[in-house]
Amino acid sequence: MRRFFLGNFDFEHQLASEVYAASGGATPALNAIFASCWIGLAEEDDLLFLPGRVASDFVSQLSEAGLPRVELTNQWPTREQAAELEFVPWGWSDAVKRIAVDNGFQFESPDLRAVQTVNARTFSFACEQEWGLALPGSCQVNDLAELETAIRQLQRQEAEPDNTWVVKANFSMSARERMLGRGTRLTEQVIGWAAKRFAQGQPLFVEPWVKRTAEAGLQFFISREGEPEWLGLALLLSDERGQYRGSRITVDVETRREWQPAIEVGQRVALRAQAAGYFGPLGIDAMRFSDEHGEKRWRPIQDVNARYTMGRLALGFSRFLQPHQAASWLHFPWKESYGICFSNWLRCVSEQGGSGRRLIATSPDQIDGQTVRLVTVLLISETAEQLCQTEADLMQAVSELADNTG
Repeated sequence: MRRFFLGNFDFEHQLASEVYAASGGATPALNAIFASCWIGLAEEDDLLFLPGRVASDFVSQLSEAGLPRVELTNQWPTREQAAELEFVPWGWSDAVKRIAVDNGFQFESPDLRAVQTVNARTFSFACEQEWGLALPGSCQVNDLAELETAIRQLQRQEAEPDNTWVVKANFSMSARERMLGRGTRLTEQVIGWAAKRFAQGQPLFVEPWVKRTAEAGLQFFISREGEPEWLGLALLLSDERGQYRGSRITVDVETRREWQPAIEVGQRVALRAQAAGYFGPLGIDAMRFSDEHGEKRWRPIQDVNARYTMGRLALGFSRFLQPHQAASWLHFPWKESYGICFSNWLRCVSEQGGSGRRLIATSPDQIDGQTVRLVTVLLISETAEQLCQTEADLMQAVSELADNTG
């Protein structure tokens, strides 16, 4: 059956709005920018909802590169058409389920209360606390007084009195919906941000800021019955601010073995999510970090996402690889001020590079005539060493482009 992919990439904001009656919800620009990311999972003739117009040759270029020839649409199908389509959202919310029902799509959604339960940070925090996996000093707070106390207590246990800490919202993703601070004093910005979320009934979570050395996205699929299915892991590539910049799709046996302890914890998390009534895709972000003595430590439950994730979409590209090949799916910020469209720039970079690698743009250059602010590229190399080098070269080239153009 053909599928209709809807990218409600503001999913966590939808959940916060529905649970706490907070402001938030649909952000058409965000959902349009990321819509083409579904190509990692899509098959021939699947439909990708993209609320905007893109160049007609974008789909042709994907097909010529060996990726599926999908259909991009900014229109809802008729009820007759929808009845023959499977509806696949980024994540299930009340708003998204209403869309599926009102349009007459075929779909199977988990209990929305279970979706809210598993996506909330209270769920992952409870797992960490129960299993003895929490970062030292991390805690849940419910008002400004508790937040101030938690920050003071956290700093007392640190070797340096001015260490960095982070406060995270109950529904958050990537580097959004969090605030960083130092020392024991709360800035007016942190106080205002926290007070707004406390007023909405949200708990917040205080954690020490640790020195991240590696991150991986662990991917599972949970059925209604039977053991959760392990799908694989993708190493997360982040910038210095902790924002997602892509996934390394292929990992060797040694890397897989290194992350095995986190995978085993992830399987326990998947079982608990299933017991809570959730079924569907589950992504868990796990982290390796160094403590103040330089010792390697693990945080196997950094984030739990009861929805699709970029790491899951990235793994979807592995079906286009030969057994010996290695690949990454990279995300870059892009600006019109660079003076060149991304696909042309990527073509120039590809022509200047050596043999044994392919660079495939997986996002359009423009939507509704406006430059896409975040672009994506599938990088395929013949060796793992070449892949790592090309990743670094591309990130450096984009950084230099930004520095030279302002």
